Amino acid sequence: MTNNELDKIIDNFDTVFRGDAWHGPSVMEFLNSMPMNVVDVRKNFSKHTICQIVFHLTAWRKFAYEKLNDNIRYDLVTEEDNYGSEEDITKENWSNLVSNLKESQETLLLKLESFDNSLLTRLVPGQDYDFYKLLTGLIQHDTYHLGMIWVLWE
Repeated sequence: MTNNELDKIIDNFDTVFRGDAWHGPSVMEFLNSMPMNVVDVRKNFSKHTICQIVFHLTAWRKFAYEKLNDNIRYDLVTEEDNYGSEEDITKENWSNLVSNLKESQETLLLKLESFDNSLLTRLVPGQDYDFYKLLTGLIQHDTYHLGMIWVLWE
């Protein structure tokens, strides 16, 4: 086990994404077993579909990646930035949504591995919080949305 805090965060982030999470199925375990007939269904108790949530998970990985590249101007401002356009969030685009999420996860992890613990106290460009809060927030974000996916699947 490493004493490097950033390595622990990276491991936790990847575990919630790929498997062996303490809370149950990971993001990819859910998505790999997702029946196609539920991915774009709108339920009356939720504003978003599973397709939109997958787009949203990807959008926040891209946000983190852009901020790691010191892109002060990058932000997720609109509903479309966060949850996709009507063309993005269709059952027909499901495989692309999942593929984009996996690619964004791999890209972000590779980028994170180029940093050391000093990253965690750096402010996120254009924000009033540090990378520790952003990265641990992404773990919480994934876990929250796993619950939403589960509820929408049922």
